[in-house]
Amino acid sequence: MTPPSPSWRDHRDLSTTAPPVPAPGDPAFYLDIGEFQGADYARNAFTAGTAEEAGTLSELLGLSAGDRVLDVGCGDGRHLRWLAGRGVRGTGVDVSPALLDAGRAAATLAGVGPLLDLEVADARELVAWLGERAGTFDVAWSLCQGALGTSPVSDPGVVAGLAAAVRPGGAVAFTCFHALFAARHLAPGDAFDTVGLVHHQRTEVRGPDHARRTTDLWTAAYTAREAAALAGRAGLEQVSVRGVEPGAYGRRDDGEVALDDPEVLVLARRPALR
Repeated sequence: MTPPSPSWRDHRDLSTTAPPVPAPGDPAFYLDIGEFQGADYARNAFTAGTAEEAGTLSELLGLSAGDRVLDVGCGDGRHLRWLAGRGVRGTGVDVSPALLDAGRAAATLAGVGPLLDLEVADARELVAWLGERAGTFDVAWSLCQGALGTSPVSDPGVVAGLAAAVRPGGAVAFTCFHALFAARHLAPGDAFDTVGLVHHQRTEVRGPDHARRTTDLWTAAYTAREAAALAGRAGLEQVSVRGVEPGAYGRRDDGEVALDDPEVLVLARRPALR
């Protein structure tokens, strides 16, 4: 283990060690998790909030039937399936083929398969993946640290990809892990880099046949101001910033972020043509 920066702290605010943060060119560490879980991804507790999250975003962004949404780091496409049930067309990308296979099966079962397109892609290469699809979506988002938040170095590129995906006047939404929450609620075994604002955890994930694995997670964390700055650096016009948690995207007003909100939701727009 390479010695980390001395800014890494544990839950007692003592100096600690953590594995090196993956470099931008390293394989996406979420790939192995997705391939292990597959259809069992839907058993994660946070997926219970899908309808509230998608419904709140649909209202905040003014989505209607026929609109096109790009979900980056879509997992099994759970938010897109909810939207498809209301006539919204969705394209989802994720690094895990197993998660996307599970999403296609679930979409077929729900009768919304024709409205969904799920493709393998690395969010860090989103601009290249878009190609001729750049500027064709009404909304692009990345939620629940599905793609954004995995590296403070590559995150600006992910947001730039979201901005490039939407038409002029189109909307961008993303959630970031909230740095103030992370620092307040470190658990034994966690480590938090107070300079780089990266949270390291060892967490258990569950897969088929009750199989369990323990894996490393690194999550780039942001204050509300820094999250909004990500949007600004991508050329987006800020619309709102609010504190959220899984299954509770609608509990805060614009500009309301509590210390105990685990995530920050940024809503922004690509400038309209003038």
